[in-house]
Formats: sequence, structure tokens, C-alpha cells
Amino acid sequence: MYVGIDIGGTKTHTRVEANGRIVLDATVLTSSWRWGGLLDDAGNATRLLGLFASVPRSETAPLALGAHGLDSAWQCAEFEARLAAERPGLVRAVNDVELVGPAAGYDTAIAVIAGTGSRIVAHDAAGAVVSAGGYGHLLGDPGSAPALARDAVRAVLWARDEGCAPGLLSQTLMEHFGVDDEVAMSYEFSADSRLTTWGALAPLLFAAADAGSRLAATVIDEAARELATAVGLVRARGALGTDVVCAGGVISNQPRLFDALERHIAELDRTLSLRLLQVAPVVGAIAIAQRMHPSQLTTTHQLDESRRNT
Repeated sequence: MYVGIDIGGTKTHTRVEANGRIVLDATVLTSSWRWGGLLDDAGNATRLLGLFASVPRSETAPLALGAHGLDSAWQCAEFEARLAAERPGLVRAVNDVELVGPAAGYDTAIAVIAGTGSRIVAHDAAGAVVSAGGYGHLLGDPGSAPALARDAVRAVLWARDEGCAPGLLSQTLMEHFGVDDEVAMSYEFSADSRLTTWGALAPLLFAAADAGSRLAATVIDEAARELATAVGLVRARGALGTDVVCAGGVISNQPRLFDALERHIAELDRTLSLRLLQVAPVVGAIAIAQRMHPSQLTTTHQLDESRRNT
């Protein structure tokens, strides 16, 4: 028996497999069990384990999880320790992006996430995580829904400063906010910088590009170029693999972004192969659980060592 969990910012997907058969597959709102950040409340580990407690003998099965918000070795080790304190089975915790490669069936791959946020994750020859990005929509996250909206507004304002008449993208955004001036639009946009508020504007950018807006198309292409550049950065730092696997709501559902990334990846290195993840990321958690060994049990020594190295 194996347990895999994909913990996203919005939803948590839990799967339990036994003898090659799925015995539990359930998705719940992450807010239904996680209070604050993953490490903020001591009860989060207990409530997470409760999501599959109804499955007999699951407490002794290897458990692997990928979680949004586990961004350092110390955080992963800390949450592993909390889970291990409450169950006898093996536990492994990683960032949710690390599920993408195993879910696609690769031992070594470069994962590209572009959805609510964006991040590039791979591993070097020593098995250490090599990553780029993932700093949030206010500072980065190219190709994510909120960052695309941010870049669209900036592009409209820059075009205004260049003396250009309002184009299709400008008109689309002004209409959305119910204003007739780009400056007023920028005020409305900046007034609510929540991830979900900005992210909801991304479809307007793609619709404008599909309708012929060169400015909108340029914003999307630039985001793809930044993602490709980040892939190049992790490769320069020793990332293994020539398969680049993409996942996330934006890149999975917007062919224009994927096609632009494919073009920029080819320009970066023609030995790289780009593809979309075709299964749920939780499949990657199950794959990791299947490869787990008793030597991976979290110990106090390992946790202390991780803290020192962070």
C-alpha cells in the first residue's frame, strides 16, 4: 500500500493505492484542514493524516507528499518530523513542483510550473534540488496568471508613455475596470493586489492576443522567454535531465503560452524536449512513495542537520 498527497494552495488531492488498485482518491479544500501556513499550526499534520485514516493499515504505508509552501530543506524535514511523530510508516515531504517529473514517469526531469504561481525545479547529480523562481506574483512568477496580468498592465502603461493610442489590450482592461483612462485603470488594478484578483484577469490577456493584439501577444511571449531563461539557469547549476515537463493551470490550458515556451526552449537548447503533464500530480507522489526506503525515515539528527544547512 502507498499513500500520495498533492497539497496545493487551494485544493489537496489524496490517493491511496494497494496492489496496483486505487482504494481512495479524494480532493478537498486545503483550507478545510490547514490552518495558516503548513507549519503554522501543530494540528495541521494530524488533520492531514485524517484525510485517509479511514483506509485500514494506511498508517503503516509509505507516505509521500508534495506541498505548496514547503520551499526549503528545513521546512520539508520539519513537516516530515511532525508527520513521523504521529504514524509508524515512512514519510517523505517535498515541494509540490517535485511531483511533476515522477508523475510523468521520469527519474530526472526539469519541471516547469505556470499556474497560480510559477517555478522551475530539477535535481543535480547529488540529488539536491535546483530551482529558480517561485518568489510570488509581486516580485516574479513569470507565466503565472497574476504575473501575466501585472505585466499586461505594465505593458499598457508603457505603451501610453510611448504615445500610443489605446489598443485592444488597453481597451479590454479599461472596460473590465469600468474606466476610460489607463491611469485610472492602473489605480483600480493596484488597489487590490491579491493573487486571486490579479489572476482572474489573465484570460483577458489571452483573449486579446487571440483577437489580434500584438501587445498582448508580446506580453505572453516575454513570459515564456523568462521561463525558458530560468530553465537555462537551473541547467547551468547542474540540473539533470533533458525532458522539460510543464504543469499548472495556465500553461496547461493556454496553448499560446506553451507554444511560445517550446519555441524559446528550442532556442536555448535543441536537446531539450518539452511536454505537458497529462496526469494528476498526485501520481508523482505515489511514484515517490513506491521508491521510498527505511533509510529515509526522518530523524532528529537529520532535522538538526537540515536546519544548519538552510
